[in-house]
Amino acid sequence: MLRKTVDKVVRDELCTSCGVCAGSCHKGCISFCEGKERNVPVIDHKACVACGLCYDVCPGKGVELNELSERFFSKEPQTRRDDYAGFYKHVYVGYSTDNEIRMHCATGGMVTQFLTWLLEKGEIDGAIVVRFKKDNPLEPEPFIATTKESLWESRSSKYVVLSHDKVAKEVTNGQYKNLIVVGLPCHVQGWRQLAEKNKIIKETIKGYFSIYCSINKTKLSMDYYLRRYKINSSDIGRFAFRDDGCMGYMKFENKQGGVMKKIPYKSYWFGSHSFFTNPRCLMCIDQLGELADVSFGDIHIKPYSDDTIGTNSIISRSSYWDKLLSKCKNDGVITLDEIPIETLLRSQVYVKSYKKGGGGKAYSKIKKLLGHEIPVYDYKYEGSVSVKDYCVALSQMLMHAIGKRKKLWWIVKLLDRSK
Repeated sequence: MLRKTVDKVVRDELCTSCGVCAGSCHKGCISFCEGKERNVPVIDHKACVACGLCYDVCPGKGVELNELSERFFSKEPQTRRDDYAGFYKHVYVGYSTDNEIRMHCATGGMVTQFLTWLLEKGEIDGAIVVRFKKDNPLEPEPFIATTKESLWESRSSKYVVLSHDKVAKEVTNGQYKNLIVVGLPCHVQGWRQLAEKNKIIKETIKGYFSIYCSINKTKLSMDYYLRRYKINSSDIGRFAFRDDGCMGYMKFENKQGGVMKKIPYKSYWFGSHSFFTNPRCLMCIDQLGELADVSFGDIHIKPYSDDTIGTNSIISRSSYWDKLLSKCKNDGVITLDEIPIETLLRSQVYVKSYKKGGGGKAYSKIKKLLGHEIPVYDYKYEGSVSVKDYCVALSQMLMHAIGKRKKLWWIVKLLDRSK
């Protein structure tokens, strides 16, 4: 019987561009097409047998988040559940004790430091992470890091949609073992569902680490930054969204390592991000990576926001990985202090106000009213949707319409106060 494929997800404009579907196809007939805003899967229908596996693993159409998290974590000893964060064992704050890592990796360097320690201790053989391409320092590239040096290449944030299609295919070849997946919540959702369908993936992926994600930006944002800050892409030797400290700076370096331009994070992020938001992100309910064994992110509330170098927050959901975090602390390479879940949620207000609140609900309702498909989750928002929520949703749609048209970027610049 012929079943749905990811073609439907793309047509419904629900694709997250996670790329995991490419690893589900036994016929190898899914490739990713370069788009102006994001890359999307394209199926070779001559080879496709419509088995439906790509559709089954796709997080774009929606995910049974409660059901899956229940399956993965509910039997963990001393586990607790929060409406906004999902299952958790412990919530921590911490940072790398290596000042170089802490300074140049986003908000404390915990991901890079923990992965490096795991690799050196032989707990893992590698990690699926993301770096910028050497021949194109503005284009992110997922890859499998197997050395400390290659992990360093992946340091810091990548605020642009990216696809794991190539590494998903690579892992299904069976040449690796004991890998960590590091990704956004949608990446983790896809990999988790792929592991349920593919024995090689299930045996290869040892753990899932998620980065908190409120929204991600389209590829057009990169073109805007070049135009906005008058940077010639051919002059760039290295680029970073966040470098030199806690919130850090967007940083352009030339091929000799000199700094061409530094823009404070808050300045460039809040000045333009709504114009280049990936629309599918505005219908996602998972900000804190609820299917990940460990999630990492910012904690920008006092007293942690007073730290100019960086402190991470960490959500641990697995006894196995929780013990390894403690061992890493005991080896002196990270700090780790437990905090209440309420403290974490005060620093991540977007999950309450938007992701699992009235904001996201309003956006989805308007999309449905306009005849668009919306993702289906096993989560029911119980609160009311305000007039303000609807106004914000409409403004988001308008800003996206402006952002995707370069001839209207003068409007973006007019509202963008960064220098």
